Amino acid sequence: MKLRLKDGTKIAGLIGVGVFAMFFNFIAATLLIKFGWAKISVILFSGLVEKGDINSILSIKDSFILALLIYALTQALGSGVAKVTKGKDNK
Repeated sequence: MKLRLKDGTKIAGLIGVGVFAMFFNFIAATLLIKFGWAKISVILFSGLVEKGDINSILSIKDSFILALLIYALTQALGSGVAKVTKGKDNK
């Protein structure tokens, strides 16, 4: 039995792979932020961490919110939503 895929099926499969890759990258970024924050906070804010003004332990919820914020900013500023470009009429 030979399986023939139509164009719509191929596109749906590629969309599914893309969504899976996006979720995987987002989870990986959340974990990197969570476990990297202890070192990053000491490097950036050493005096404040010693005083106790900044906590060097970050929760999963807080790292998820930071990852979401970073993702939104990179998408908005990197994809041309907030970018001004000159067209061929505006030389």
